[in-house]
Amino acid sequence: MKILLTTLNAKYVHTSLGLWYIYQYCRNDYPELIFEEFNINQDLGWILGEIYSRHAAIVAFSCNIWNIGSILILCQRLKEVAPGTTIVLGGPEVWSEPAAIMNQHPAVDFIVVGEGELTFKDWLYQVSQSSPDWAAVAGLVYRKGDQIMINPPRPPLQDLSVLPFPYPSNLSDFRQKLVYYETARGCPYHCEYCLSANETGVRFFPLERVKQDLLRLIKAGIAQVKLVDRSFNCNPHWAKQLWRFLIEHAKVTNFHFEIVGDQLDDESLAILQQAPSGLFQFEIGVQSFNPKTLAAISRKMDIACLQKRVTQLVTTTKVFVHLDLIAGLPYEDYSSFARTFDTALALRPHRLQLGFLKLLRGSSLRDKALAYGYKFTREAPYEVLANPWLSYAEMLKLKGIEDLLERYYNSGRFKQTLQYLFYRTTSPFAWFERFSSWWKEQGFDALAHKNKDLYGYLLQFLKASRQWTAAEIEIFINLLKFDLLSQERMVELPDWAGSNDTGLKSFGFEFWKDPANRQRFFPDSPDLQAREIQRRTLWAHFAIDPLQVAKVAGDELVWAGAVYLFIYGKEGVKSYQIVTEG
Repeated sequence: MKILLTTLNAKYVHTSLGLWYIYQYCRNDYPELIFEEFNINQDLGWILGEIYSRHAAIVAFSCNIWNIGSILILCQRLKEVAPGTTIVLGGPEVWSEPAAIMNQHPAVDFIVVGEGELTFKDWLYQVSQSSPDWAAVAGLVYRKGDQIMINPPRPPLQDLSVLPFPYPSNLSDFRQKLVYYETARGCPYHCEYCLSANETGVRFFPLERVKQDLLRLIKAGIAQVKLVDRSFNCNPHWAKQLWRFLIEHAKVTNFHFEIVGDQLDDESLAILQQAPSGLFQFEIGVQSFNPKTLAAISRKMDIACLQKRVTQLVTTTKVFVHLDLIAGLPYEDYSSFARTFDTALALRPHRLQLGFLKLLRGSSLRDKALAYGYKFTREAPYEVLANPWLSYAEMLKLKGIEDLLERYYNSGRFKQTLQYLFYRTTSPFAWFERFSSWWKEQGFDALAHKNKDLYGYLLQFLKASRQWTAAEIEIFINLLKFDLLSQERMVELPDWAGSNDTGLKSFGFEFWKDPANRQRFFPDSPDLQAREIQRRTLWAHFAIDPLQVAKVAGDELVWAGAVYLFIYGKEGVKSYQIVTEG
């Protein structure tokens, strides 16, 4: 009897940690178990065909907000073409209202509620019996005639050491994927928009087991590991030990953590200062800086401490810092969210995510949606459309701001330009708001855009805003040119950037004839010929030094030409200021 575990991931590069745990936990006792992942970008007809062709007697789906709609369609279609197939659902999207789902979707035969490893294995045991006793399986929801039966919940697994390493021994297929991993389950906090608020306490895997698992991922050359622990440093001592371990064994793998910013202490900062660039990425859920909002969602946060620690992370470590905001929370109106946005951006995170509140099934905030007066989509992902503090029109404005925040700030393509601009802007939120209005007026919101065209669009807006002097516009042109060349090699510059200095090409050719220069800039390939080096580099002249102008007052600016060398390689683009004679 073949049993298929499957799901639809949000992207091809993602992996389903929960299903991998179930597969590894059950496969030795049930060798007929097979596992296959799809993604939501694939055609449903094709996915149905692939599932049907496996001829599995049982198909078990893992359900989340991004795939529930598609999975329920697949369930209905699968029952049509293979009516004898038993269909099982699990995952957070079906846990809170399993009876309602089964009543609305007769194709679904069973639902596993809560942690699935033990429940699914117990269910498989009953399947193998001549007279299955479904009532004996804690955490199971099933049909008994016309009734939906809900068994008592299964207590959370306390000894996590019984669970195996979730992934195969050969990890070569995972090297370029985003691999999820957990060192603990549960969360000590009770934020009302989050399903983790329903759990009590935190359960940790054995520390030495975690270290060996992480070392296995490092040795396999996995590109990125995302730790799904809801608050990784809720136990600071635990977090510090693992950070030290990962720094000691650092190679190519990047580790993404969700951490509590105000739980960082001086010792944590001292450890993190030893981390090399590219090793750690921290996602910190700020959500709001409005005290009344934080109280309403039961989120305890020392705002002053958070600001201090984020600033220290950004300025004293090489950790990539990602801050999250949520629009649509109680008591956060448009002007309050603008202040939250400006406060967060003032901390200069490497990424600022503007998210929109989703009223998840089973969350406390969804239970209060009627009392609060929320309007939200009834289908997944249950995103808020409006509330008493934010109108739908204001939500649309925030959507426009989010789009430009992603294109311009979070892309990392406009570092020097935005640094100069925000240093001279009282409210970045108000600036993005004006930019978004102009963007829509041009009809750009309805079009696809090449990255290289975004530079010219920004310059058009800066000129149209009429708040900048001619000298400042010239500075913006130089900064945009520098940012553009810091991303891609362009022999032919766009019209707004002028043309490359032909004299620099001749200068560069002579420059690379000097063995000392080749040794300095290409130490691993000192024998490269001058013409080959020319193909990997670009010279550019600027009217001002783009790396020095950002925080210089206008009347102190020195209009002295600067020549920069850009070197384009597999590890990115490097730039160097070069002193030339004449």
